[in-house]
Amino acid sequence: MPRPPRISEADLTDALVRVVAESGLDAVSVRSVARAAGVSAGAVQYYFPTVDALLQAAYRRVIDRVTERATALLPARSAKEFVRALLFELLPLDEEREAELRVGLAFTARSVVSAPLADLYTEGYRTLVGALEAALALAVAQGEAAPGLDPRREAAAAAALADGLAWHLLCAPGALSRDEVTRALDAHLDRLMPEGATSGAE
Repeated sequence: MPRPPRISEADLTDALVRVVAESGLDAVSVRSVARAAGVSAGAVQYYFPTVDALLQAAYRRVIDRVTERATALLPARSAKEFVRALLFELLPLDEEREAELRVGLAFTARSVVSAPLADLYTEGYRTLVGALEAALALAVAQGEAAPGLDPRREAAAAAALADGLAWHLLCAPGALSRDEVTRALDAHLDRLMPEGATSGAE
């Protein structure tokens, strides 16, 4: 049995994320990941015998990072504050989130033809929308939401809006600024949860 290399699976998946963020998914290979991690190709293959196994682990790593940051947002002072903070985690407003979005876009495209990646994408989507739906349901219960708000429908719509703004900001930075993206998302949330709203909650 070969001795385990002096590097962790997390270090290798982080190296793959860097490769994808800098050069795209086509640049991924055992050698390119080994080079980015500063180890031998054998060290990569010890944990991940195939590139597909490495890709799945890296996609999971990105999803877990976002989930960890989302969990750290609690407790928030209000449902609206939580929803806003959660959606802003999806926007490329700093280097870390921009790199994650680049990776996410690359994996999303590949998930169309890869069942394992599609399963991970679906899991991440359901987790996001579920968290938004729960927060919006709380806003309804506490009288923070606009009258008649449907938490499930609006959670899906808010996630789609944030995704669209994020993709446009990354892919067309000359057409859309960070301030415009921020204002657009805030305006949408103000319509969902206006100041002094009453949803019929007692």
